[in-house]
Amino acid sequence: MNPDTVASELLATMWNGRPLPVDPVQIARELGIDVVETALPDNVSGALIKDEGKDPVILLCNSDSKNRKRFSCAHEIGHYAYRLATNGAHYEYIDFRSEFSSKGNDPEEIYANQFAAELLMPAKEVRSLYNQGLPAFLIAQHFGVSDDAIRFRLKNLSLAS
Repeated sequence: MNPDTVASELLATMWNGRPLPVDPVQIARELGIDVVETALPDNVSGALIKDEGKDPVILLCNSDSKNRKRFSCAHEIGHYAYRLATNGAHYEYIDFRSEFSSKGNDPEEIYANQFAAELLMPAKEVRSLYNQGLPAFLIAQHFGVSDDAIRFRLKNLSLAS
């Protein structure tokens, strides 16, 4: 199960024809996931909580920037998609997205980060804007992501060093 493919399919079914930037909170809610902004422990940006028999909940740190919350929400949707594909609808799970989530050590964290990148910054659209000569900061604004996020995406798509 490729995170780029899963995110692309989700975009095609749930965001098709809508303007960018993608709203991951709206997508989460359409998937039946509650999204709540709240105070979270230091260095925790988001969490996915799924108790058996209950709807999943994404928690977002209310003190994070808008862009950080968007990426955290997309990241947690990635965990949801991963868990749904591997365990079905009947599972219990708690994930906290911290500063260590981006370190690239845990396969599920890698999956969730790749999923989030494709959901918020679809590769086809990134390549198109890059090939038009737009600078990274304008591409970031187009997708509603941070400059760091778009630079990392450009690097992962082999469009920048």
